[in-house]
This record gives sequence, structure tokens and C-alpha cells, in this order.
Amino acid sequence: MEGVMDLRSCLEGWPYEAGRNIRVGRGVNGREIIWVRQPLGLEQYEADGRPDGRRMQGMDTALDFHLARLHTVRPAQAAGLLALTPEDCAELFDEAAIFHDRLMVLFRLKDWPRAERDAALILRLLDSVRQHACCAGDRLHLEPWRSHIQRIYAAARAMNLLAQGRGWGFPAVRDQAGLPDTGDDGAADQAMIGDILLQSVRDLVTAPPALRPPDESLFLHQNDHWKIQYQGRLALLKHMRGFPCLACLLRSPGREFHVSELLVSLLDAPAPVPPMAAPERLGPPRGVRLTTGLPDGLPMLDAQAKREYQRRLQELRQELAEAEEFNDPDRAAQSQTELNEIARQLASAIGLGGRDRKSSSAAERARCAVTKRLKKAIQKIGEAIPTLGHHLATSIKTGYFCTYHPDPGHLIDWKF
Repeated sequence: MEGVMDLRSCLEGWPYEAGRNIRVGRGVNGREIIWVRQPLGLEQYEADGRPDGRRMQGMDTALDFHLARLHTVRPAQAAGLLALTPEDCAELFDEAAIFHDRLMVLFRLKDWPRAERDAALILRLLDSVRQHACCAGDRLHLEPWRSHIQRIYAAARAMNLLAQGRGWGFPAVRDQAGLPDTGDDGAADQAMIGDILLQSVRDLVTAPPALRPPDESLFLHQNDHWKIQYQGRLALLKHMRGFPCLACLLRSPGREFHVSELLVSLLDAPAPVPPMAAPERLGPPRGVRLTTGLPDGLPMLDAQAKREYQRRLQELRQELAEAEEFNDPDRAAQSQTELNEIARQLASAIGLGGRDRKSSSAAERARCAVTKRLKKAIQKIGEAIPTLGHHLATSIKTGYFCTYHPDPGHLIDWKF
């Protein structure tokens, strides 16, 4: 209770006033502290180290810890340890947010060395996540804000150089950040150069974008347009025949749609066709595409599919032998059932003498039409929202069967 009274006394003695709400002082151990008075409270930042004063696994930052882990583990020793998991990335995103908050305060204090330091750390964090994150969504999560941080970093670095009387270093930094040309690289008045420089990034400091975009993802059909939102970016795109196909796939992640089902969506219907119930059957091995139906056309199974079937058949024979050896009738029955199903599918795809049966030309035309529409739709979305275009291009597989396979560690809750 005594601590609460002390805090209240501090707030009453320091009324909030926008533009004059930052103070710098010393903590009990002599460390430098920054206080920011808010309308209903007080924020405190450590001037050095992590802004919240914490140490992460014995190191100054979570970034330092993860980089040390990534650089010390040998690939041959531990496959999988050389990547950042979704949990690691969430920890780094939180760290980026608090460093960004302090960066904005340091910029207002005109503490250029520390502002340059924090901006450089955030850029290093972005580079590390982009290089090492195992989920594609995590690699792209903060990329829309890279240009913002780069400009802040370049401005802080240029101001730091000017404060040290090293005006000769300003042109290179200015060009890197796309800052305006002052007309003089060092002989002009230093204050004028600084004012021009700060004016060019003033909006970035006074109204910085949030480092975490909204989680809501939309894929809505509205009359002759589609309202699409992803990671805080919103686009209103004119109807394309590939959009209903995409909507069908996004509604049922992991489910395989035969092109004949998606072909219905290419008709100019008023709304996307809802996904059909998946039939109860055993599917082919992962990655295999099997087309059944009429003769004439292309082989139902390519060389890779055949290899996958052979590998799975060998595994099932071994599983069946082990089940019989250990007197496990349930496991044996399950293995035998899958063996019979694969044999049936192979019989429909391979004729006498091992010759390939051919898919129907109608199925091939459907495959070409659906693939073409999907690629055009994804390209159009990518022009408006690059991160979503990349996500769809890497997670949607086309062929006689099409499927949407998002990264299991980065599932998206689409609203339709």
C-alpha cells in the first residue's frame, strides 16, 4: 500500500502535459532510467539493455540468446534446432515491440547514439527472423515495417554523425534512407541540415505504425468485388473467376478438391460454392495425385507418384509382418486394408504389362482451367498484398487435386 501511495504522490507532482512528459533520472543502483508520463499512469524504461530491465536466459536480449543458440549448434548434431519456432518468434516480436517503444522515446529525447543502437537491433531482429523462422508467416510478419525502421535508423545515424561533427558521413546515410538532399554535404549550417532531416521522418515518430498487425483475415465476396484483408493490409479487388476457387480451398485447409469440384466455382455464380463433404476413403500417399475416369490424355501416375506408392507399400508390408509377429490383429487388419486400397488404386492407374492408363482429356482441360484461374487470382492478390500473395503461392498446391496446406504452426482464421 505504501508503494501505491508513493506512486500516486509522484503522479500528482508531475501532471500530464503532452510534449513535456519525459524525464531522465537514476535508479537506486545508479543506472539511467527514462520515465514517460501518460494521461493515466507512468511508463519506465531502462536506458540501456532491454527496456524492461530483464535478462533472457542469462543474456541481454532474447535476440542475443537465440542467435547464440543458432550459431553454436552444429547442423549435423541437431537438425531442427537451427530454426526459430513460432514460440521463439512470438518472444522476439514482443521484444521488437518494447524496443520500438523505447526507440520512439529516445528519438524525442534526441539521444541519437541510443536511438541508432535500438533501431539497429530491431533491424537485426527482422533479419534473423526472416532467415531462421521455420514458418513462412513468421518470416513475413514484421516485414511491412522494415522500411519504417530503416528510415528511423538512417535518420538517427545521420543525426549522430552531425552531432559528432562528421558531416562527411551524412550523404551516404541520406541516400540509403531516401532522405531529401539538403543541397550541401557539410558546409551548410548543421542546425538547418538537422531540421530538414528530422522533418523528413517526423510523421514516423509522432504516429508510428503498430508493430503487430490485426489478426483478422478476411476473404469476403461483396457484389462484384472481394474484400480481402491480411496482416493489417486491406484490398478491395474486382471479381475474378479464380477467387471462388480460392475461397473453396481456404474454407477447408488440408482437404483435397478434385478440379471437377472447383470447376463449378469458375462459373459466374453470385457467391462462392461451399465445399462438398469429403468422401470416406483412404487417400493415396502424401503428395500423390491420382486421376480416375476416362482413357486418353496423360498418365494418372507420374514417376514420383509411383515411387511414393512403392515406398508406402514396402512400409505397409513391414508393418503387417511386425503386427503378425507380435500377434496384433487390429494393426495387421489396418495395414492389410491400406494395402488393399493402394492395390485397387494402382490397378485403376496401371494397365497390362505395367503400362500407364491415361487420364481423360476432359480432366486435363479442367486441370488447366483451374490452375490458370488460381494463378491469376493469386498474382492479383500479391500485387495488392504481397505477403498474402507469397503465403498463397507457397501453401496452395495445384494439379488434378488442389489443396490449401498452410503451415501448421501458423494457421489463419479466415472469415468469409
